[in-house]
Amino acid sequence: MARADDYYSILGVKRDASQSEIKKSYYQLAKKYHPDANKAEDAKEKFIKIQEAYDTLSDESKRKNYDQFGTADPSGGFGGAEGSGFGGYMTVGEDIEASITVSFENAVRGTATSVTITPIVRCDPCQGSGAKKGAKRHTMPGAVYSMGGFHVRQPCQACHGEGSTISKADQCGSCGGKGRVRERKTIEVNVPAGCDNGMRMQIPGAGDVPIEGEGPPGDLYIRVRVLPSKIFSRKGADVYYNVDLPFTTAILGGKIRVPTVDGDVEVTIKPGTQPGDELRLRGKGIKRIESSRRGDQYLSLKVTLPTSLTDKQRKLVEDFEHEILGKPREAPPTGKDAPGDEHKPGFFSRLKNEFKKPKDDESK
Repeated sequence: MARADDYYSILGVKRDASQSEIKKSYYQLAKKYHPDANKAEDAKEKFIKIQEAYDTLSDESKRKNYDQFGTADPSGGFGGAEGSGFGGYMTVGEDIEASITVSFENAVRGTATSVTITPIVRCDPCQGSGAKKGAKRHTMPGAVYSMGGFHVRQPCQACHGEGSTISKADQCGSCGGKGRVRERKTIEVNVPAGCDNGMRMQIPGAGDVPIEGEGPPGDLYIRVRVLPSKIFSRKGADVYYNVDLPFTTAILGGKIRVPTVDGDVEVTIKPGTQPGDELRLRGKGIKRIESSRRGDQYLSLKVTLPTSLTDKQRKLVEDFEHEILGKPREAPPTGKDAPGDEHKPGFFSRLKNEFKKPKDDESK
């Protein structure tokens, strides 16, 4: 921070800065260093200096004295309607929350959507003053000084330290003299690619304005709900997909097409693939937030077996069984209730067991 009495440098504005420029800079700095939001050891000290600088430069009379003499009027009260209230502490508006729902596909690719909120805002007809057009607020002392060896500053009971009051007859009809109303707004929201379910997005300055005073508004926090995919599951940036693989492809190998978040791709299946084997498609997952890297897609292979065969198909399979077992079948297949059949493994069970041999995990 700049030296304590260099108010322009403290607020980061030029000496000929307009009131709107001073106020804008003050809001940004006060929000950043407010003790409720910033837990750094020096945040409170910086905040007090920011508040002191704004209290002087936002008051044209004090600013004139400061520019001419290097100090503001030390006997000044708490300021008028544009002041910051009692105690040198600015009130920061409350944060608000909203939620949006997006599809799995839009969360993966990113999308633009909108959300409707009803934050507390300054009343437009009276510009937050609470007074009718042409009416004036009544300036109050802002503080009571109790003598007796000590100077004690207390908030004025009439204005509660705000520095001014307004009569009921002069109150703004739109806000009832409060200077604040709720306003329905539609906020455009950019959902980043890779957004996950439960992600919380922050939109600074889109929350409630303070009920009293001229502090900055709070923030808007948006909770994102991502609908589940019908075919994919997700864990972080990685995507998972279950593949039903014909047993002939598992035995002989081949090429299949599988869906990814970018569209279908061709995948090579090695001969002798086992049920439960997993393949990884590098870089075919979801984009990581705030990174150009992507996750992977994992394919879980489920080998499917036919439930019925033609006579020709059965003959081919029996010949294959004879080939791998080294002997012909002892008897033709019988019904499932035939004596002894409940303990005899079927052909497809033996076929799966035949291929469940130890091998290098090349497919992972």
